[in-house]
Amino acid sequence: MLYPFIKPLLFRLEPETAHNLTIEMAKLSPVIGKLTGQPIDSRLSLKVGSVNWTFPIGLAAGLDKNAEALTFMGHQGFGAIECGTVTLKPQLGNPRPRMFRYPDEQSLRNAMGFPNQGLLEILPRLRAYGGATPLGVNIGKNKDTTAEESIEELSLLLETMEEAAQYFVINVSSPNTPGLRALQEKTYLSELFTELNKVRNGKDLYLKIAPDLDQNKIVELTHLAQEYKLTGIIATNTTIMPDRGVGGVSGVLLREKSREVRKIILKESTNLELIAVGGITDPQDLFNLWKDGGKVAQVYTAYVYQGPDLLKKFHQELVNFVKKQNMTLEKFFELPLSERQYRL
Repeated sequence: MLYPFIKPLLFRLEPETAHNLTIEMAKLSPVIGKLTGQPIDSRLSLKVGSVNWTFPIGLAAGLDKNAEALTFMGHQGFGAIECGTVTLKPQLGNPRPRMFRYPDEQSLRNAMGFPNQGLLEILPRLRAYGGATPLGVNIGKNKDTTAEESIEELSLLLETMEEAAQYFVINVSSPNTPGLRALQEKTYLSELFTELNKVRNGKDLYLKIAPDLDQNKIVELTHLAQEYKLTGIIATNTTIMPDRGVGGVSGVLLREKSREVRKIILKESTNLELIAVGGITDPQDLFNLWKDGGKVAQVYTAYVYQGPDLLKKFHQELVNFVKKQNMTLEKFFELPLSERQYRL
């Protein structure tokens, strides 16, 4: 694979510069995405909400913020790809430097603040994407938009993009936009979900939550999502670690905290879908999720550190898994949790 040779060069660069260069290369050479990617295997596909994921590992939001490398990412072998966070108007985000690596801990810290080109620039790229891999869009409010104004803003975003993607994610949990996490409140979200339900036109809709909430708040948000008929919850966003600096930490440093949040959600036994993200680094993390009662996950930080080899590793492990189970993943997840056998 190419990535082990390219990675040392990229890691000599400032993290955001390396990130931007990677996206530029992916945008200009989508065929490399296919050459380094994994084939679709029907035994590994799963229905998540109303969307048929081609593989149980998806790409999390944040890597392809402006939907510039959708074709490349669609060829990599992800089960679904999520772009964004997209805001109504373009914004630069927070001052640089705002992305930091912790290689020894396979983790990152970012203080980006939703830098993106805005709805009008990004929408044509969503419409032009015709790949087999399902597409999701993560949406958020502009930095200067008030809480009251944000309901109309997010509704307009969803209504305008509804026909261009298979699912949407409401991001009120990033630690990098002042006051954003304060919107994880019942009164605000009840009003927001009411308005979004008017324009979602049956599309799958998820709430992405922070890992730094207490148990009561996690339970409250879980039942609120169920009450307003959201498709599910994405758990979790990045975590605050003040000793590391401002921003949100992702990767292995987030793994255990994120898993504990997911366990709380899954124990509520709702009919919500759960998409796991946060510290998913190797197949064992996915198997742990399955044992906890989950089904699919997303990666970002692990992909930065491991590149396409990450998906190769997952793909090989899961092909072996379904062979030993002698059934597809879809059939495996039809079994009650207590009856699933993990022949690894």
